[in-house]
Amino acid sequence: MTSLIKSTVFSPMRVFFRVSTSIPSMKHAREIFRVLGEYGDMIEYRFIRCPSTFRYRQYGFVVYRNSQDAYKAVEERFIKVPPSELFDKSIDIKVERSTVNNKIKYRKEEN
Repeated sequence: MTSLIKSTVFSPMRVFFRVSTSIPSMKHAREIFRVLGEYGDMIEYRFIRCPSTFRYRQYGFVVYRNSQDAYKAVEERFIKVPPSELFDKSIDIKVERSTVNNKIKYRKEEN
């Protein structure tokens, strides 16, 4: 019996996002990331927080596993989060390609 090994290209890409309203809680942040996750697998995502108040700022970063997924989100440019129990009105997420070095390197930790 032979086994087939799937060859996958792992080309992560970071994108920057900004939301149109303040994010009051982790639940709200998760909903934003759920919508961004519809464009592809994410390996890292983060809202930036104010260092003194620890409140979420209105922007952050997402690293998509495949750069093609990141390009899909960037091409969309403005992504809508529909009204729900968490959001009274729809939220706009503006997505841009990050100017930070997109050559993401993962270091092997030494024990």
